[in-house]
Parts: sequence; structure tokens; C-alpha cells
Amino acid sequence: MTAVTAGSEYADHVARSTHLLDHGRFTTLATLGEDGPWASTVNFVALRDPLRLLYYSLHRSKHSRNIEARPDLAGSVHLLGTPGFGLDGAQFTGHCEAVAASEVPWHRQVYYELNHPDPEVRAAWLLPESDFTGDGPRRFYVVRVHRWWLLDIDRWLADKHDTRVEVDLARLATDGRRP
Repeated sequence: MTAVTAGSEYADHVARSTHLLDHGRFTTLATLGEDGPWASTVNFVALRDPLRLLYYSLHRSKHSRNIEARPDLAGSVHLLGTPGFGLDGAQFTGHCEAVAASEVPWHRQVYYELNHPDPEVRAAWLLPESDFTGDGPRRFYVVRVHRWWLLDIDRWLADKHDTRVEVDLARLATDGRRP
């Protein structure tokens, strides 16, 4: 892997990752089920220290059933229209679990506040807590990110090789910009 050039506008991997986590609203999750691999795109918010991605989904959907059987997964986040290069992206691996019913109130509040900061917009999207527990059709899920890689833009600009550079999760998780 080629080293990042000192002074490059793309060398700050924590800042780029933070931008992706703060502004990338969708992640594609790759899961594995009895009938093979499956990819699903979900709307997420990032939680920090440790780095986690919070989303909700129907608990009987294919990816949710896959996660129930095999909670390890891979995923990606990308953004178009970013400053400089115009696009950025990350790939990650992690472990995903449904949020326990007792923890739903906190996760629901945080998810909706981060995803919809405007109270009027939030009210329009807000689903009742009962949708996420008991016989409700949905569950909140948390992906605990184990590893995180960025598109190596410096390498691409140097030799057009499409490679990734791993970001130190400890530095990323303690950024302090999110709960």
C-alpha cells in the first residue's frame, strides 16, 4: 500500500471518516444466510466510543434473519459530492445484534434525534415505540464496527490503483462528535 503524502488534503483519515459517518445516511450491509449472501441498504446513524452504526429494519426481512443466524457482516458507506475528490467511501466489518427491548427507548430517541434534527421533520418520521418491541414488526439493530477502511484517494490519484487504507478505530471512535 502506498503511503499517504504528507500535506495531502486526503491524508486525514479520521476527518474523512467522520464526514462519512456524519453525512452518509445509508450503509449497504452484506450478510450471509442459508441460501447465500445478501446485500441490503439501510438508513443509519453513527454512535461513538465504541464506533457503532444504529439502524432499524423489519425483523422478518431477509437481512435481519441472516443477522439473527450469523451476526458477523461487512458493509460500505459512500458519499457523492464531497469536497475535493467529489466522492468518498468506506468499507467495514462488524458484529450486529438487535437492541434489547429494555434499551429501545434510548436507541429510538437517539436514532430519531440524530437522523432528523428538525423537530417537525422528526415528528413526521417518528414511529411508535411499540413498533420496535414485542409483536411490533421492526427492531433496532446495532453494528459494532470491528474494522474500517477508506478509499485510498492518494493512491488513486498517483497510479489509478483502487485500494483501501485502514483507519485506526480508537481514534475514530473517540472523535467526540457523536454519543
